[in-house]
Amino acid sequence: MSRQGCCSTPSSLTITARLGEPLWREVGQRRLVIRIPSGASVTDVLTCLRQQYPGLTLLETDEGRRRYRLFVNAVLVPWETTDSHPVKDKDVIYIFPPAAGGERADWPPLSRAFFAQDTVSVAKALLGCYLVREYAGTLLVGRIIETEAYVGPDDLASHAAVGRTPRNAVMFGPPGHAYVYLIYGMHHCLNVVTEREGYPAAVLIRAIEPVHGLDLMRRHRGGRSFRDLTNGPGKVCQALAIDRGLNGHDLCVGHALWIAAGESPPPEAITAGPRVGVRGDDRARTVPWRFALYGHPGVSRPYPWALARTADAPPIEGAAVHPRHR
Repeated sequence: MSRQGCCSTPSSLTITARLGEPLWREVGQRRLVIRIPSGASVTDVLTCLRQQYPGLTLLETDEGRRRYRLFVNAVLVPWETTDSHPVKDKDVIYIFPPAAGGERADWPPLSRAFFAQDTVSVAKALLGCYLVREYAGTLLVGRIIETEAYVGPDDLASHAAVGRTPRNAVMFGPPGHAYVYLIYGMHHCLNVVTEREGYPAAVLIRAIEPVHGLDLMRRHRGGRSFRDLTNGPGKVCQALAIDRGLNGHDLCVGHALWIAAGESPPPEAITAGPRVGVRGDDRARTVPWRFALYGHPGVSRPYPWALARTADAPPIEGAAVHPRHR
């Protein structure tokens, strides 16, 4: 498709652009929303942005290509491929300098549409994604390796089973927000809200594989070993300094706490089993809504493959710091 002007037609797309420093200061906004004809490419989006926001003078210059990196959702798009890289409705384009926020540009947040899906599907899709915490000027990053789904008011293992309360109100809100609560008066747990607003559902992040910021995570966890660092929901929150101050936090804005896309594991590498330590009826205690990477040593105990007895995939590697960031 050749370059087009901006327009709104019945088949047009809504595209969001998020700008990093110092680019956003040229237009006075961090988030820009435009309408563009269907079939557009990244180049068309950049052209439209320049037409609507004349302050964005660097986006199609050699200097801009040196100063900024482009992502569509979580995918890095080289400048030389923008003409051939298509966009679809509700895509988010990130335009960041390589050093924006330290290494922030390496981890653009997932869109709200990702979290608005069926909760069980989100719980599976989160495996392989990256939980990112911005803390004390450092990025703490872990690859998600274990999750649990809690679905609707009829799930007697869910906090929502008692109806809406001040504690669980975030679960009834829009998707893509953090639901953080305290258990046993001492351990925080992080959940991500899913599905449509008004329907209480969320996914608990049970375990991550540390990827970046390992030294600070260890300090937060009192010097624990790598294997015991983040193999449980309370350990994840302690290692990443997540507490109730982040309850209700928007995970889609790329600030303080968010989730970035990763490499999806093959289906045969995922195992399912009953959730851990839940109450309720027989269905609540036995439904296989706990998902994990089969054989990963960083998964919390009891191991779901031992409980499910259905997984036939071989163990996968994952006991070392991910090579992407050491």
